[in-house]
Amino acid sequence: MRGERRSRACFVAGSQQAGGPVFAGAVSALLDELGYDVTLPPEPTNGDAGTDPASRQRAFQARLDAVADCDTFIFILNGEAPNAASCVEAGIAFGRGKRCIGLLADPDHSPIDRDLMIEGALRYEVAGDLSELRALLNGTRTVVDIRDHDDITIDLRALEQSYVAVSGPLGVGKSSLIELLARSGRWTVLHEPVMDNPYLSEVYANLSDLAFRNQAFYLGQRARLHNLARQTSGPLLQERCISEDGEVFTPALRHHGAYDDNDLATLTTLYRELAAQVPRPDVLLYLSSPFEVTLERISRRDRVGEDQLDVDFLRRIYDRYEEWAANHSRVPLLRIDTAETDYVNRPEDAAAMVRHVESLLTDALVLA
Repeated sequence: MRGERRSRACFVAGSQQAGGPVFAGAVSALLDELGYDVTLPPEPTNGDAGTDPASRQRAFQARLDAVADCDTFIFILNGEAPNAASCVEAGIAFGRGKRCIGLLADPDHSPIDRDLMIEGALRYEVAGDLSELRALLNGTRTVVDIRDHDDITIDLRALEQSYVAVSGPLGVGKSSLIELLARSGRWTVLHEPVMDNPYLSEVYANLSDLAFRNQAFYLGQRARLHNLARQTSGPLLQERCISEDGEVFTPALRHHGAYDDNDLATLTTLYRELAAQVPRPDVLLYLSSPFEVTLERISRRDRVGEDQLDVDFLRRIYDRYEEWAANHSRVPLLRIDTAETDYVNRPEDAAAMVRHVESLLTDALVLA
């Protein structure tokens, strides 16, 4: 070990009934066997700390130090609502970048009762028993499809440097999905530069004059976003990629009569030169819904310029997207049907979508 210190683990019970002293002793023995120095924060009882401010501060500092000094934070759960002190400690561990693992004390209970904040802080690592905890800590856990097991979550540490683009036709839910995934605080988001587009409010009403300039704008701005990925650490979500500009919108606008073949050739050359110089995403999340569903969503959201879109043009874009997705092979493309879910308004759909997306990403980036 070249004189290196042993890894340190800190574990707390989410509620007074989570495990008990016998279970805590078994956890400590396992961690010691695996080479961890174990820290058990002192219980935050008012009787111990008394009412003296100095004593209470010392008790608080002892618990804070236990979390700050650990490498791995283990949160023991039994399906009940965790107490406030344990949640604060889990939040501190998450904020400090500790590896956070949930450990289920009672296999007959759901580990987290679908609490999005606890799920996010645990980064979807939950061990159903001590053998699963051993597998997680040894890096030998088995990946399962959580779509078939609602109470099983997955290890997302392999996604910590992932570069993911969210793609798909208008109205499939790209912005909403990005907003949902970004709530965990783990993802850096590169949004589509729509608010900076000087042509957006008028382009669809005047395609023959503005479509060429609009596409040149998006190609340049999208290349800028791709290059920002080189400077960004941690998991990254980008709204659309440059391939969509060059291979979907640019030819679709030509076929719609927005510009001539010379303009198409110019934009295609610009796209190919830019695409050759920018980093590619590791994976594409391609969102899809039936065309009629996208039309209904577009009419509801009332975005700038979209009231000028005609159905024939939207159909052309939609069909071009489907052709592009069917033939895309440069990076993994993961198709997600968003038609039968409402992850904007239904918390249960939101939780299910987060688990589904991150399971797909793990399979694509870890098991490829």
